Amino acid sequence: MFKKLVPVAATFLLLIVLFEGCYYDKADQQYPSGTCDTTVVQYSVEIKAILDANCSSCHQGPAPVSGINLYDYATISALALDGKYVYGSLLSAVLHEGGNPNPMPQGGAKLPDCELNKFRAWVNRGAPNN
Repeated sequence: MFKKLVPVAATFLLLIVLFEGCYYDKADQQYPSGTCDTTVVQYSVEIKAILDANCSSCHQGPAPVSGINLYDYATISALALDGKYVYGSLLSAVLHEGGNPNPMPQGGAKLPDCELNKFRAWVNRGAPNN
């Protein structure tokens, strides 16, 4: 009986190895390869830099706007994955869609498409702390 299971197990393992790198994400299809790479979006590199450049002036410090302090990963990921709006509070706000009545940056232009796609890809992957 064991000899019959070996080929099945080997085939299953081979399929796992072959398909491991075939992760599909709609955000990755937004731009041609090389113009906006969303294959590996790191919180500590891309997401934190976008937040620091566009959000920290209002949402950090002792009296953040609306009481939302985007200082640490725990708060940011909770807002990214809260499910309050279609895409979660954070992504809905920066996308200016999904039901959030407070588009961000407040009174400012929407973030560039590449940055939005990086946010989307990061949230779609579960907002990892990487």
